[in-house]
Amino acid sequence: KILDDKHSFGCFLRDELKLRSPRTHKVHSNEEARKYNTQFKDEMASGELKRTMILKNLNYDPIHRLDLFQLPTSEAKLDAYLSRVQDDGNAITESEPWQVQEFLARGVEYSAMIVVRSNQLVTMTCSASSASQLNYVHVEVPSIRVWIEDFMTGLRASKYTLTGQLCFDFMILTENDEQVAYPIECNPRVHTQCSIYNSDDARSTLGSLLLESPQVHTQNKMIRLLKRDYENDSSKPSINAYWFYNEFFKIVPNSWLFLYNGSEDTDDRAKELTEGLPMFSYQAMAFALLYTPAAILSLFLLLPVMISLYVSSMFRVGEESKMGDIEHLQVVMIRMVHFVNRLAYLNENIEGDFWLYDPIPFLAKNHVQVASRLLATIRTGVEWKKLDFAIGKVVEVGGD
Repeated sequence: KILDDKHSFGCFLRDELKLRSPRTHKVHSNEEARKYNTQFKDEMASGELKRTMILKNLNYDPIHRLDLFQLPTSEAKLDAYLSRVQDDGNAITESEPWQVQEFLARGVEYSAMIVVRSNQLVTMTCSASSASQLNYVHVEVPSIRVWIEDFMTGLRASKYTLTGQLCFDFMILTENDEQVAYPIECNPRVHTQCSIYNSDDARSTLGSLLLESPQVHTQNKMIRLLKRDYENDSSKPSINAYWFYNEFFKIVPNSWLFLYNGSEDTDDRAKELTEGLPMFSYQAMAFALLYTPAAILSLFLLLPVMISLYVSSMFRVGEESKMGDIEHLQVVMIRMVHFVNRLAYLNENIEGDFWLYDPIPFLAKNHVQVASRLLATIRTGVEWKKLDFAIGKVVEVGGD
């Protein structure tokens, strides 16, 4: 309960373990939010408050989790935001409190998954973070490892005993020419970041670490394996863990019917257009030819939808696009090449669910579980926000 609550976790780090963490306060009502806004204005005016504070829901909130609404602000803006979250069904109440947390701007965000047994670190992996975490490339971040080791030391000196799998969100800032890690929150549960352990020997080593008492030689072996797979200095590319349909749907531009990509997708496509078409190797060409019949059939089935989208776009008034039709088509081709390259080079691009020796989980989750959940959501009329192919669910508005 301490780890899963963002505010309790921050207080536990600062007060109990004496570790570096962002300042945090719990907010139980709109009036309390207004009081903190006034307090932060005074603190900022006196120089006591160096950073703004972000107001966010302590519960999972698919609607407002990316708002990054900051205090102090004007009373009018705060009142408007409080009214909006209340209208959306996420009001700040005594039973459903929110949090104000120190906002760490101009940093680099990472996620770190760890396995712990009796306050002993068993294994750890880090990856660059994003709003919807669906791609993983392991990277060793010294400041995060130092913080995790201090966290373990603090736990061993406390009355608490921790065993399990956890994932942390970190923000890395540069302070006095040094990289400093600040923990944002903790998710005490199995995380999709475990897909980083995807080579056969890394999987078997992870199994040994999970089932057996921590052994130093096994832990060091895992560190060597991750370094081999992700941090080699040769021309061999690092492994990238991804999800098939997430990359596939990235190819299609946003429209009134299809809105899979984020709000920055148009800017990303414009940037990709300047980079030009990526290399298309003979291996990728052979792979593309192998799947040509399936591609033609898919194109034939989607043709009516594509025509309706194009025709409807011609009649939109007041909407200006940064890219024309030809440019959109060029970016689609660029992303298709990237997608085919992922499939052609399976040693460097690991699908999170697919395993050659047992493809059933990949087929079942993507073609049965996600499809059935989407149909059930449509049938019940519940408003939904997105498809999450990493965990195989339909994220519903107001859901978990």
